[in-house]
Amino acid sequence: MKFFIVAGEASGDVHGANLARELLKIYPNAEFSGTGGINLKSLGQKQYFTDSDMAIIGFVEVFKKLPFIFNMFSTLENAVAEEKPDAVILIDYPGFNLRFAKKLKKYNIPVIYFIAPQFWIWHYRRIFTLKEYCNLTISILPFEMEYFKKENVNAVYVGNPVIDNFKFNFSNKNAFLKTLSFSGNRKIIGILPGSRKREISSLMSAFIDAALEYDDIDFVISKADNISDELIKQFVPEKNNIKILPKAQYDIMKYSDFIWACSGTVTLETAIMKKPMIIVYSASKINVFLAKKLSNLRTIGLPNIIAGYELLPEVHCVGEGSAKKELVIEAYNKALSNIDAINEELAKISAVFEGKTPSKTAAEKIAEILQK
Repeated sequence: MKFFIVAGEASGDVHGANLARELLKIYPNAEFSGTGGINLKSLGQKQYFTDSDMAIIGFVEVFKKLPFIFNMFSTLENAVAEEKPDAVILIDYPGFNLRFAKKLKKYNIPVIYFIAPQFWIWHYRRIFTLKEYCNLTISILPFEMEYFKKENVNAVYVGNPVIDNFKFNFSNKNAFLKTLSFSGNRKIIGILPGSRKREISSLMSAFIDAALEYDDIDFVISKADNISDELIKQFVPEKNNIKILPKAQYDIMKYSDFIWACSGTVTLETAIMKKPMIIVYSASKINVFLAKKLSNLRTIGLPNIIAGYELLPEVHCVGEGSAKKELVIEAYNKALSNIDAINEELAKISAVFEGKTPSKTAAEKIAEILQK
């Protein structure tokens, strides 16, 4: 069995690899090709492009990279035509993958869309693209199924695959505290600054400047695998209450009392763990303007979108120096003033995703499609 998987971002690579592992349980001799990152590559995926190649953010960046994008389309279409896989699995990355799905129609190969695009925010017509060009759409947000049923899209909700990523390095909080040399007598705030260099460069100074205002709180900073020690350490002063902890993102979520998070999938992961947070993002003014102008988007964080309002304070980190710091502190204080309501709503959000086996269920649904 041959699967052509197109993952264009680091998160898509992780979810794609989890799905691929479950497919290997059903098809032990399965082969993988397409695009992805280190996780899919570790499973033997033949990669035409990497997620780093495909990391394009914002309207302006897309315009600049149009020649590269056109080259990706032609290269991957030729690869599908030559390899003739048993199925093509498109993971998130809708700006590219929905257009690629249209190109695959003539090859009569089953197309599965894993992690449906957020058509309910903008580009509602994308739901019709899913209906016409994809044999199966796999949803990871329960409320999306109302839309799919309404438009007669062949779709299934499997739960959110972020759950499959929860892996902990510390068996208990005491071990976590010991590694950091924290006493455990003070509040701990976890800082999740993102996994992209641009995010680190834009947000770390705001996080650290704000942290320096709290001598009575311990801070632990998550460092993603793809971020160098040199990049993150340049922002972090040598202080006993501010530590960097690599490869421990989920431990930081679990054992911290509060989270300062860069906007992204990590905010939903934190919400599922029922941890209060503020959501911080950095984007150019033109990208923010266009996003609000062209979409129904009024909040950025996934937990807020699910809640239907800005439950967790959001910070558009603009300005210089102390201006960014003050925005973070203001958002943190706002969250603390509403902490009981936040905790109550996070418990409801978390309950929606508990008890699911997303990657396993998705693999089983794909197998059903192929059997038919």
